[in-house]
Amino acid sequence: MFKEDMSVIMLLEQVSHLSRYHAIKKMEALDMKPGQAGILFTLNAEGSMPQKKLAGRMGITPPSMTAAVKKLEDRGYIVRESASYDQRVFNVGLSKKGEECIRSLKSIVTEIEDTVFKEITCEEKLFFRRLLFEMRKNLMDSKEFAGLDMCSVMEKTHQH
Repeated sequence: MFKEDMSVIMLLEQVSHLSRYHAIKKMEALDMKPGQAGILFTLNAEGSMPQKKLAGRMGITPPSMTAAVKKLEDRGYIVRESASYDQRVFNVGLSKKGEECIRSLKSIVTEIEDTVFKEITCEEKLFFRRLLFEMRKNLMDSKEFAGLDMCSVMEKTHQH
């Protein structure tokens, strides 16, 4: 269904929902949810970190992060270790199994991107990416977002 009068914002929302649904269906084979995959990707990119810092990076509350970490730890994807400077602080990092899972998740992301960008040239994809970065910057620079960072916005939108 294509409507020429449909707003760009509505189209972006639909593409977001469709790609998220695609990710959910693909990740079911790994018994993984997109939010859990996001935790693994963050740890892969940034390395081991305190659980509270990881919650901030992901834009979720510390109690929600505790539940997610427990599930991922039970399945062997991550390890928790007490920080050397404070036994009350737990650093979270990828296990070997988690590192292996990252490869599978990257393959899923590539497959989804291939579907989303089918028949779209590399130049068009790069241009679209640049536009998205610019749109994000425009929104973050607006007065409604004064004093907020992306993680704060994500946390606020998860509540609704």
